[in-house]
Amino acid sequence: MEEKISAKSKIQPIIGMFRLLTKSKAASFGLWVTVFYILLATVAQLLIPLVTLKESPGNVLLPPRLWPPAYWFGTDYVGQSTLADIIGGAPFILETSFLAGIYTTVIGMIVGLVSGYAGGLVDSAVMWINDTLLTLPSLLIVILIATMVKTTNPLVLAGVLSITGWTGLARAVRSQVLSIKQLPYMEVSKVLGLNWSYILFKEIMPQLIPFIWINLILNVESAIYATVGLFYLGLMPFTSNNWGFMISNAISLGAAYGTNALWYFIFPTLFVTLFMVGLIELAYGIDEIVNPRLRKA
Repeated sequence: MEEKISAKSKIQPIIGMFRLLTKSKAASFGLWVTVFYILLATVAQLLIPLVTLKESPGNVLLPPRLWPPAYWFGTDYVGQSTLADIIGGAPFILETSFLAGIYTTVIGMIVGLVSGYAGGLVDSAVMWINDTLLTLPSLLIVILIATMVKTTNPLVLAGVLSITGWTGLARAVRSQVLSIKQLPYMEVSKVLGLNWSYILFKEIMPQLIPFIWINLILNVESAIYATVGLFYLGLMPFTSNNWGFMISNAISLGAAYGTNALWYFIFPTLFVTLFMVGLIELAYGIDEIVNPRLRKA
């Protein structure tokens, strides 16, 4: 009986979160889009053998067909199924972007918390370093490092993408912490002699959770753009089913001029765009839920 109660107590917050997200149209749309892509990167991998075609010169860059399922999105430049390419490239895109989003958010959150709470010389030194990095051309730095590393390991590539992406979040978290520090109950906590870890993780962090979630989702969206962009520019090792490479290859085959490569260009572009729009809508929806003024509007 106790085990059933404990299981319910663990599930109820998750159910409550889903119910809350479905109250916003934007959040609901973004949530289902995200779930779809997670299923695409996990469950759909089992379908790859069913939609894979043998390489054939006669099947190169065919338009979509209803049957068989392998032809739903047409074929690529070697006669393989475009649907199989998109399904096969989904895990790398999702794993890299989610890891990069987590890295960026965690680093930015820690730096912002320490800087805002410590104050004084620590705050000045940390913000000086942060602002110096903000002035640097972050995109060029990422491209330079990615070119030197040249890896398709999601853990490593995510680290490269998050090298400079945390600076804006760190400054935003610091501003939030400085505002919370001025509240009356924070003075009471200091008078009571509560240690810094209790104040940070019990008093300040709970108020930042919605803000951090929103930024995590937006960081994942930015990482998708960066990941696809690096492969589009040809800066990463060759991977035939990467969505960025597929878009780049389709353009080089004349997709912009209305050739048979147009369908090969449309579908990976559509999947990248839909994923990014879904994450943006999810972030805006969460912001709408936690901000009463936006709900009224």
